Amino acid sequence: MRRALSLATLLLVLTAAQFAALSIEPYGDSVYDLVTGVTTLPQGGVIRDNAHDLSIDATYIEYVEGDYISAREAKMATEKVRFAAERMRYLPEREEVRLEGGVRFDSDRIEGLTAERGWIDLKAGVAVVEGSVRAVTPELTAARLVADYRAGEVLLVAPYTYQDAQLGVTLRGQNPEKPLYLRFDTETGEVRASSQLPPEAAERLLPYAKKALPNEPLE
Repeated sequence: MRRALSLATLLLVLTAAQFAALSIEPYGDSVYDLVTGVTTLPQGGVIRDNAHDLSIDATYIEYVEGDYISAREAKMATEKVRFAAERMRYLPEREEVRLEGGVRFDSDRIEGLTAERGWIDLKAGVAVVEGSVRAVTPELTAARLVADYRAGEVLLVAPYTYQDAQLGVTLRGQNPEKPLYLRFDTETGEVRASSQLPPEAAERLLPYAKKALPNEPLE
């Protein structure tokens, strides 16, 4: 009997902790499906994942507690990095976010970046975007961009162009096997570009440059 009570208490504690990790503010109705376990916010709302310091603001949201959060016309913010996309899916257990359609990215180092799709590894602090990648500051284009937004390092996968403000020249690349490496100074914000990757950065970021992103459409 004591064991049963202990297990029940433990389950209650774990459930309470799980719900405490999410802060939910609907803009309208909140509809829970008893059969599927899916909660829908048809007018959208704001969900904050306190465990991962992540907030999602969207016009439509559906989620299963501890499993996934899907959103449309979504804005997401974490660690001074801001994303937006037409469709988004967040998997808390994997600490991954998928973005699709009209992807936008802004941070203290990169402004006005747009792409067709993206994927974020929240645990590593790495974002990957691809498809007509463009940014306003610094001025660049690429087939794919890999950003370690904690370390301030970026890879541009060819074909790419990069306007080097310090040298006053445009750097171009056509070989996808030779990405351009950008390093942002944490104090001055200055960017240094190089075709040679430091070994540590190559080991850490090149797998993301070659990673195949999920291609099944987000609903």
